[in-house]
Amino acid sequence: MIAMQSHAEYLTTDLTRDFPRTRWARERTTQWTLPGLCWNMRVSTSFGEMPVQGLRANDPLRSATGSYVRVAATDKLHLDEDFLTSCPDAAPIVIPAGCFGPGRPRNDLVVSPHQMVSTSPNPAAPEFRRARDLLGRPGVLRRPTYELTYYLFHCGAPAAISVEGLLIPTAP
Repeated sequence: MIAMQSHAEYLTTDLTRDFPRTRWARERTTQWTLPGLCWNMRVSTSFGEMPVQGLRANDPLRSATGSYVRVAATDKLHLDEDFLTSCPDAAPIVIPAGCFGPGRPRNDLVVSPHQMVSTSPNPAAPEFRRARDLLGRPGVLRRPTYELTYYLFHCGAPAAISVEGLLIPTAP
C-alpha cells in the first residue's frame, strides 16, 4: 500500500533533497543561435516608429520595398542570470548610432548576437551580416548583463524591415 502524505507534509517536503543543485546546472553552450531585438528598439510600421515590445499579430510593418507586411506572430525570450552565466554568447551586441553612416542606425541598436543586420547603404541590395560578426568595427561591443529579454516577430513571408534605420530580415 502506498503511504499518502497530508497536504501539510507535502508543503514542507524538500522536493529537491535527492537532486543537489550541482545536478541542475545547465551545460555550458558555446554559441547562441537565436535572433532578436532588445527592449525599445523602434520598428517602422504603417503608423510610425514603434517599440518592438509593442508589436502584435496583424500589425503592418513597412518593408524595404515600401510595401507593408503583417506581423504573423511575436515571441519574447527572457534570459535570466543563470542562463547568461552558462551561455555568455547570448549577451547582446550594441551597434552604436551612426556606425554605418549618418542615421544608420538612428539610435544605438541592441540585438542578439545572431540577429542579421544590413551593413549596406543601398536598401535595394542589402548586405546582411550577423551582429556578432560586427564586433571588430569601432564602437560595436558586447554588453554584459544579468538578465534581458529578446523580442522576435515573424511575418507570413520573408521581408526586410527597418529597425532604428537599419534593415533586418525576418523569417516567415
